[in-house]
Amino acid sequence: MRKADLTSGEKILLNGRRAEVIKQYSVGDLDYLRAYVEDAGVKTVCIDDVEVEPKRDQLGELRSASAEQLHPDHEAVSAEWFDLRSQALQLQIAHEQGQLLSISNSLVRLEPYQLAAVNWVMQKLRQRALIADDVGLGKTIEAGLILKELTARNRADRVLFVVPAHLQKKWIRDMDRFFDIDLTPADRQWVEGERRRLGEEANIWDQDHQQMVTSQAFLRQDEFQPALEEAFWDVVIVDEAHKAAKRGESPSKTSKMVERVAGNSDSLLLLSATPHDGKGEAFRSLVEYIDPFLVAQDQDLSKEAVDRVMIRRGKQTLYDDDGERIFPDRGVNTVPVEMTHDERQFYRAVTDYVQNVYNRSEKLNEPAVGFAMALMQKRLVSSIGAIQATLSRRLGDLVDEQSTSTSLSEEAAAYLDGEDLDEEDKQRAEEELSALTVTESDAQLEEEIETLRDLVSLAEGISVDSKAQKVRRYIQQLLEEQPDEKLLLFTEYRDTLDYLLDLVKDEPWADEILVIHGDVDKEERARIEEEFNHGQSRLLFATDAASEGIDLQHSCHIMVNYELPWNPNRLEQRIGRLHRYGQDKEVKVWNFTFEDTREGEIFDMLQNKVENIRGKLGNTADVLGMLDDINVDSLIMESIQNEEPASATKEELEELIDERQRTLQEWYERSLIDTSTFDQESREKIQEVMDESEDVYGTEADIHEFVERGVEALGGDVEKAGSNLYRAQLPRSLRQGTDEEYGPFTFSREFAMDHDGIDYVSPDDDLVQRLMQQILESEHGDVGLKLLPFIDEPGIAYNYRVTFEDGTGEVIREDMIPVYVDARHQDPRQRMGQRVVQGDSIKGSPDADRVRSLIQSQDQLREAADRYISQQVTSLREELHERRREETQQELDDLEEYAEAERQRIEEFIENYERKAEAGSNMDIAIRGQQERLNKLEQRIEDRRQELQRKARVISLAPEVENVCFALPV
Repeated sequence: MRKADLTSGEKILLNGRRAEVIKQYSVGDLDYLRAYVEDAGVKTVCIDDVEVEPKRDQLGELRSASAEQLHPDHEAVSAEWFDLRSQALQLQIAHEQGQLLSISNSLVRLEPYQLAAVNWVMQKLRQRALIADDVGLGKTIEAGLILKELTARNRADRVLFVVPAHLQKKWIRDMDRFFDIDLTPADRQWVEGERRRLGEEANIWDQDHQQMVTSQAFLRQDEFQPALEEAFWDVVIVDEAHKAAKRGESPSKTSKMVERVAGNSDSLLLLSATPHDGKGEAFRSLVEYIDPFLVAQDQDLSKEAVDRVMIRRGKQTLYDDDGERIFPDRGVNTVPVEMTHDERQFYRAVTDYVQNVYNRSEKLNEPAVGFAMALMQKRLVSSIGAIQATLSRRLGDLVDEQSTSTSLSEEAAAYLDGEDLDEEDKQRAEEELSALTVTESDAQLEEEIETLRDLVSLAEGISVDSKAQKVRRYIQQLLEEQPDEKLLLFTEYRDTLDYLLDLVKDEPWADEILVIHGDVDKEERARIEEEFNHGQSRLLFATDAASEGIDLQHSCHIMVNYELPWNPNRLEQRIGRLHRYGQDKEVKVWNFTFEDTREGEIFDMLQNKVENIRGKLGNTADVLGMLDDINVDSLIMESIQNEEPASATKEELEELIDERQRTLQEWYERSLIDTSTFDQESREKIQEVMDESEDVYGTEADIHEFVERGVEALGGDVEKAGSNLYRAQLPRSLRQGTDEEYGPFTFSREFAMDHDGIDYVSPDDDLVQRLMQQILESEHGDVGLKLLPFIDEPGIAYNYRVTFEDGTGEVIREDMIPVYVDARHQDPRQRMGQRVVQGDSIKGSPDADRVRSLIQSQDQLREAADRYISQQVTSLREELHERRREETQQELDDLEEYAEAERQRIEEFIENYERKAEAGSNMDIAIRGQQERLNKLEQRIEDRRQELQRKARVISLAPEVENVCFALPV
């Protein structure tokens, strides 16, 4: 193509890619072309170095003389290709129409209240929110849905999940299983690999196309903080966010790190069932991570402010269409177990030993050894099997002199520091820690060894503990009286689980026991979950490895806790396996505890307190939030150390809880942390959104039709392979590998969720996306011709793409608006345009004169369509501008209120220092410091104000006709 042929605005192919000429010019003897290249932006290239071809203009190529040859199947005006291109265009822009796209793109059963949460977040000006739903309501699902929404809108290229270490594998598994999102674990191995690949100076955290998951403990390390300060993410998701809240005068490393990544992110989701600890400071910090300009430091949080950043539903406030609560009640009962004389003697002997070593560790300042004694005391009240195994291991390590060093592995050190580990790592860390000791002499070590030998001998003398016998009898009685019931039993320790399994191995129901612990891999765990839910096995014995990530509410409502975990949150996680959406019976929980033990008394009180407060407040999560930072372990060990009766520890614990409860009650009275009600009206509202979303993105039948017709149009074939099942012979252009055959696959979400090993072809599936891209890049479908029974007068339908951006360049609305103009009246109509685009053409040959007349009059018809679309753009722009103005004005008002309060506070400091200076004190440094602080505040406020003003702008991009269709009566 000669340069003289290129004019501004001309559509061309530049090296095979669609482009539009901006201008051409010369530099000396060289000719340059400046053009906008699709998906690449503006480029200026030397014309000698590129291939420039005119883009084929199907409409311009139609001539009046060819009218006799044209019909719906003619290559130049193929109705089929017009329909394929129109469908592809609709799929391409669906994500900008403000609906929920994740509904049809996710393999998870979605509840209306979950979709309501997603819709609330997506309707916000910025997707930054605290999702504080109760345990068991599906915060993981809601986060995955929101991420899918942002991905569809091209706003999730850089994603960072920050989660507790023991939940990393669960997040990786759930995001892959439900949403086809592949998360890369950012651990030491990844860090070292990236540093080798990119060089030591590179910022490995600041990369495009990253979807990472890492632990709070790993990311808070000092070595990463400078890089995190310079990195930016499209989306950050923080699970168990309350663990990163600020408490006290000096924030923890975790809270500083989360504040840093929260500030360096566009979208932010904080997830926590327990956002409030009964004090308020921690909750306020979570609100400030979401929006640091919402409330000034010396102002109280208001209900209006909290409602703008937090969504919160409790199990007690979710109702079905009949007005009945979705979640049934639950009953938690304690089953006291009386010790035998030998058990009581053994309990006292072990406690004396624990007290002796614990006191010695305190004296010699070896906290790891004290922690080891706390572990031993926990195992003592778990089972005779657990404590005997622990004592024997400790004895062996002391005899082998492997335990006198207190240097710890990385895992054990992290566990000692309070980090949550997955069960496998936790077990290793506990075994390492429980073997540690510290002595002042060899004689003292020998004395401890002898004590351990005596304790092991005492343990061996107790063949079966009383609790194990009582649990065995309870299971026997349940299965005899209610043979159709199933039972879930939890224990904290693998040693206790093995002990119990050995005890019942000869029972007639022993072969019905399914087992889950930390060494059971995810495939086997899924098989066990399936068998327990749908098979004949009536018993599931598990450690806390099963307390998260499995759903048993449809098959079971009875739980036994073999011992109470010392962390009430863990108990709630266990109960959450049964007390969750879909449970239709009252959940019955039986806690077996030894009577007349310090731990038994304290935990019985604690559990009763939790249930009583839950009854008053209606929200278990709030009670657990109150207890989250109360160190029950320390209280019990202090009680043992000081030989205090259990009543003294109970009294201290009760005072702490009562104080927290009073604060929590006050927050409830101010409605700051209320759970919102989800009732029939809420359901109807979200159903409207769901219906609109399906209209926008296409039903299952629409996607099926698009794939089948598109694959066949490109030379492949789709054939039915069973009920809801298909196989395809893919044309070479659609294959990803060498395999020509694709499948089996399905277009049905329900079918894919119920059957493993079946590919689900959703609207954002790779096959659909590749097909869409090929159709849009082809030279077919720009012009169509249809014979339609509902057309009275011939005309042309113009399919316009209408796009609006805000001042930051983010697309805020994009629509396909078809406009039909009939040849006689030249009357533009949008609804008729929609019918023409969606209508199926009848086969046949149209009247040639009518076709010729349309070709000749297309310029006038286009002018009428342009006038109509300009009016539509004006109307839409005004509507969008008003909505944007309202959204940004609220944030601007909040910003000004925050700025005034902070400004006044700093100025009061300055005035105070100036008075002291007048009195003779040297306050120059203090005054300069506050002045600098005031200057930084003004700069931050101005930056945020300008950003909001850019967000408030609505900019219309030029409407483009993507394809046209000649429509004629039959």
